[in-house]
Amino acid sequence: MPISTIIILIAIILMTLLVPLGVMFALRRRGGTWTAFLMGAGTFVLFAMVLEPILHNLVLRSPVGTAIQQNILLYALYGGLAAGLFEETGRLLAFRFVLKTRAARITALSYGIGHGGIEAFLVMGLSMIANLSLGLAYTSGAPLPAEAAAAAETILSTPAGMFLWGGLERLSAMALHMALSVLVFASLRTGRRLLFPAAIAVHAGVNFIAVVANAHLPIAATEAVVLLLTALACLWAAQIYKNLRENAKTS
Repeated sequence: MPISTIIILIAIILMTLLVPLGVMFALRRRGGTWTAFLMGAGTFVLFAMVLEPILHNLVLRSPVGTAIQQNILLYALYGGLAAGLFEETGRLLAFRFVLKTRAARITALSYGIGHGGIEAFLVMGLSMIANLSLGLAYTSGAPLPAEAAAAAETILSTPAGMFLWGGLERLSAMALHMALSVLVFASLRTGRRLLFPAAIAVHAGVNFIAVVANAHLPIAATEAVVLLLTALACLWAAQIYKNLRENAKTS
């Protein structure tokens, strides 16, 4: 297995662990709480990895689901809306009930990096661990099933630098989740109720564009578009965050 590929895979694995923790340690010094961080992680697992797949099993295995999967626009729209509805509803319920007494605005950022961080590790970190393990096993001559051997050959034939795009995508996603957390937090703490559906729309929109762009554009262009959209969402959230009081009760 090329040493460059090994180094990059290990770097991405470490990034999915160290970036969320590093951001949280920085937030902790400014009043962030591990409770909010862990709530973000747990809510993501419950709503995105337990509840949302139930919907997918019902919808995508139906005749309607067949039609959705045959049309990239419908598939991207469905996937984006499902992710937005489940994850933003989870955020709303967490802030409204479990974190109700956490009035500090930095709670939103602590929750957001917990949400984005666990997603980065479960989606990208574990995938890179599997790629690394499979690639090393194949090159060591270990006997592998035909399907696993074919997957290993694909990993080994992929230029090492291509894996970096996945790492960049996860960094963008973590930033986006922090921005979305600010929108949902502010919708409760300021009474600006429209910020909640706005968060769903932003989440769904970014996912929709990412899926469609990935189907038609080179990966570099796709990630550039996603990064731009994430930057715009973060700028909007930063303005809202700046105008939030340091502490505010749920309205």
